[in-house]
Amino acid sequence: MLCDKDCCRRFGIFVIILVIVLFVCFIIAIFVSHVQQKIVIVNANLSRFEITTSPTTSLFFNLSFTMSIHNSLWYDVHGAKYQDMEIACYYNTMEFDSIDLGNFGLDLMKTRIVNHSRSGNVTMNLTSNEVDAFKRSSETGYFDIEIWLQGNRIFYNDYDGEQPTYLSYPCKLRLQLITSQNSTTQGNFTPVKCY
Repeated sequence: MLCDKDCCRRFGIFVIILVIVLFVCFIIAIFVSHVQQKIVIVNANLSRFEITTSPTTSLFFNLSFTMSIHNSLWYDVHGAKYQDMEIACYYNTMEFDSIDLGNFGLDLMKTRIVNHSRSGNVTMNLTSNEVDAFKRSSETGYFDIEIWLQGNRIFYNDYDGEQPTYLSYPCKLRLQLITSQNSTTQGNFTPVKCY
């Protein structure tokens, strides 16, 4: 007899544990491949956001925000290189501001903080319906703004060499316009994860 009852039972338990361990490793690998990057808007303020329609439709804005870029990779000893990185701000699918971050490196499990504050104006091609929608948002005091982080991340491993990935992370914000009437009642900003 090659294996008694007790031996077969132990072998069966070993096979079950092995299958469970392999399954858990597979799930972790999938999870890690999708959580290599954490982008969060830590804070944001909108203190001016208005349009004029004469002679052209122009948006005047004063926006400040803090973005956290975290390299969540833990298995690549060389860290990551970021190339042609840019942050763009959109209202109603139209870009009204951008920041060129250029190229930079980020070691494993390290974070880069980007603080941005800018006032400006830009000509926008808004239809009359879009102008009406803007006026309705002005009445409520809340505006939907998207901040996108885009560019290329390259990390290196000893088996496959350089692994380039195109990054595109939208951060969807609903910001209350800060005015002299509500500046003292502004609540704490809840950080927004970008997906």
